[in-house]
Amino acid sequence: MGTRSRGRQGQELSIDAVRFDAGHGERIKPPLTAAQRRRLMALATRVRLPPRTIIYREGDPLSDIFIVGEGLVKSFRDLASGRRRIVHFLFPRDVFGLAETGRYVNTTKTITESLIYRIPHETLTVALHRDAELQFRFLCKVTEKLREAHRQCIVLGRRDAIGRLAMFFKMLEPDGTGRHHGGLIPVPMRRTDIAEYLGLSAEAVSRAARLLAVRKIVAFEGDHAVRVKDRAGFESLVAAA
Repeated sequence: MGTRSRGRQGQELSIDAVRFDAGHGERIKPPLTAAQRRRLMALATRVRLPPRTIIYREGDPLSDIFIVGEGLVKSFRDLASGRRRIVHFLFPRDVFGLAETGRYVNTTKTITESLIYRIPHETLTVALHRDAELQFRFLCKVTEKLREAHRQCIVLGRRDAIGRLAMFFKMLEPDGTGRHHGGLIPVPMRRTDIAEYLGLSAEAVSRAARLLAVRKIVAFEGDHAVRVKDRAGFESLVAAA
């Protein structure tokens, strides 16, 4: 970690909050069993990190697997061109820290104050080998991130910035329909982060946001929430990929 503070051991850890269920807009899966929660509790260390803290850097040796307990983390790569590409936003219950040939493939950094659970990868590997159900749930989380990467490729294929932004808001929508939240979509990241995820400039994101508002498709409520006002128009724009 950039600040590799170890935090405090297991007694205060609430793995109940880490359910390994589905992400935004996906069907909820059953939580871990009580025995699985206790097993992870014994393995994990809890670390609370301030915003803009590097958790690990691309190329660092693999040491731990991480779970977001609270807050928001971004996973990104700095390209040879000097631009940055965010590949994932990591929300509560997301697992991250998977590596290739023993090294992390991206850099991760907190966006907001975050509570992170960290488990030594060798210890976790042993636990997964002993518990096929737990192994399956980790596989589900990895598959979820692969699906997100696929969705991001579809979003980046859009030529229009307004379409990319609308699809991004759709990805963030808590239940995927807006029926249970009055159309309100939390947007906890900054517009510069959104731009780096969508492959746009910050100015292009701002112009697209203004256009969505002018068309009365959405209304922005403060800096970190957007409300869908025209559901049919919003869904039509998203589906135009």
